[in-house]
Amino acid sequence: MAILAVLFYVFILVPSVTAVGGVGGGAPAKSDSFTPPDSYLLDCGSSQQTTLTDKRVFISDQSSHEYLNYDGQDLQISVPKADVPLPIYLSAKVFSSDATYTFRMSKAGWHWIRLHFFPVSSNDANLQQSKFSVISDSLVLLHEFSSEPGWVMKEYLVNVTSQQLSIKFTPAKDSTAFINAIEVVSAPDMLISDVSNTLVPVAQTSGLTQNSFQTVYRLNVGGPKVESQSDPLGRSWAEDKQYLKPENAGKNVSVEPKVIAYPNGNSPLVAPPSVYASAMEMGDANTVGANFNITWSLDIDTSYSYLVRLHFADIVSKSLNDLYFNVYVGGKKAISGLDLSTVAGDLASAYYKDFLVNSSMGVTSPLKVQISPMSEASGTKNALLNGLEVLKINNSVNSLDGEFGADGKSSSSGRGPVAAAGFAMMFGAFVGLGTVAVKWQKRPQDWQKSKSFSSWLLPLHAGDSSFMSSKNSLGSRKSAFYSSTMGLGRYFSFAELQEASKNWDPSFIIGVGGFGNVYIGEIDNGTKVAIKRGNPQSEQEVLCARAAINPALPREQVNLAEWALQWKRKDLLDKIMDPTLVGNINPESMKKYAEAAEKCLAEYGVDRPTMGDVLWNLEHALQLQEASLKGKSEEENNGAATAASPATATPVPTTATTLDNRPTPSPQQPKNQADAQVIDEHSGTAMFKQFAELNGR
Repeated sequence: MAILAVLFYVFILVPSVTAVGGVGGGAPAKSDSFTPPDSYLLDCGSSQQTTLTDKRVFISDQSSHEYLNYDGQDLQISVPKADVPLPIYLSAKVFSSDATYTFRMSKAGWHWIRLHFFPVSSNDANLQQSKFSVISDSLVLLHEFSSEPGWVMKEYLVNVTSQQLSIKFTPAKDSTAFINAIEVVSAPDMLISDVSNTLVPVAQTSGLTQNSFQTVYRLNVGGPKVESQSDPLGRSWAEDKQYLKPENAGKNVSVEPKVIAYPNGNSPLVAPPSVYASAMEMGDANTVGANFNITWSLDIDTSYSYLVRLHFADIVSKSLNDLYFNVYVGGKKAISGLDLSTVAGDLASAYYKDFLVNSSMGVTSPLKVQISPMSEASGTKNALLNGLEVLKINNSVNSLDGEFGADGKSSSSGRGPVAAAGFAMMFGAFVGLGTVAVKWQKRPQDWQKSKSFSSWLLPLHAGDSSFMSSKNSLGSRKSAFYSSTMGLGRYFSFAELQEASKNWDPSFIIGVGGFGNVYIGEIDNGTKVAIKRGNPQSEQEVLCARAAINPALPREQVNLAEWALQWKRKDLLDKIMDPTLVGNINPESMKKYAEAAEKCLAEYGVDRPTMGDVLWNLEHALQLQEASLKGKSEEENNGAATAASPATATPVPTTATTLDNRPTPSPQQPKNQADAQVIDEHSGTAMFKQFAELNGR
């Protein structure tokens, strides 16, 4: 059968693809509770302790004196009520000089620092005019901060390595500092991994645990705001609507939080079930184009690096292996063909991915996070996102606000020498290029002929660096790219190759390569060359009705061998097969065929089968298919209710010796077209005979 006549050269030469790793299993997490070893909650300026609805208790200002080192005027301000979300904003502690809170740490590791600000109205001090800085040990949290009229909470995540943590408030000249409430609370060690993914280049980077972070965005995508009392770590998750572009691009979807499962190694401490239980999906699933996407636009300060954490849980699919989509961060493809069934292990299972981005990767403000469906051949045309976090990372002077460190040094102080060195290098490069240009103009006319480089050995791609030249031959002007001046080779135009092969004369064919015919030709007054012409019809693929290599497809589908291997490992090859073939191929024949293809894709050559083994497996697959068809034919002819499956003869393997000793055409003796043997493509024996006689690449 023609459907099993396949050239395996493309499979043998294409390296295998490493599957995207992920946490397996779908078991719920053992526990979603966390008891922080350190927990300091201060209601600054308050005369009594304050208990919030989530049962957290903030101690009064008087009870927190033991943590404060301050020699200035003691001033507390409070109001009976105001338009604020929590009662801890109704009072404030005001400082006219440096003031430092010091907390003893019972356990090193990650700690939250949350600073609450609201400029309480008072005749004693105008807090809206206050300007001050806040430093935690050597980390700058705020530099010359001025509070807006409304309330604000600044949240930080720092890795404490000593036995105490300090928070210092420093008023600007002729100004004051103030604080309404302070939280210093331990965070789980697993909250931030030391390793993250970069986009340019696509790789992994380590050392994240050596940094400090500030929460810039924490969004519950597709759902309502999640209050701190609903999060085991006291975090708030805002709605995403104001960041969605366009606003009607997607639609909200949700399930009961109790159905969310956490794979082994994951935990509700990363994000609560209420975040994974809601999502934003494509507004018109299965009808929008593959190029359509949903975008979240987030303003950032591009002078900093950011950790972007994306949360996913497939709460829209009805079955596994049906949802595949792409994820973009900062205009770069972050995840290609995300398969939540594989990485999370089940539907409605939590999964998250971290990415490190900064301006050196081409990231601009606003930072855009996008999701888009894959092509129609990839299951349901849909995409989703459940949660989104953006954390700012401290800069080189250990600051999260501004370019000045705790010691007053600027992150730009080292730019002068670097800029000078860069200018010197650029100037030197221009001088060097000028010298080369002058020498090129003064070169001897016969310079190229005096060199031993052959101009046809290494044809370059048009996109590579090369020199432009021209040659006159027989009164015609041939334009070509040359790099023979560099000893690298020459780029041929299609017209030159067409002329060398006498317009692809069949009598010039000397063999058949993996991607088309090979012609012999002459260039440059008699220089013989071998020209391999690609066949646009492919004729190498038998299952998916597409070319083996198609650059027009999404990146993950360009190489059919890699794309098909992913589906084969899931036992779902029929998902990408030509629909007209589905159900018409014997399952055992298909299995044998797929196994042979997978073996040809082994990473190491020693693990790949010989061509004799390949032929044997293909013949076996063909016999299984023909036996199946014969059985069906007999069933139809005899009108029997069931057909007995005929015995299948096992083919005799073709030995490597037989293959190696077969006659091959000589490159010096081109075949004539009349010598080509016409083979019935529906003849199994003749088909493999043709396969065995093909010349290699």
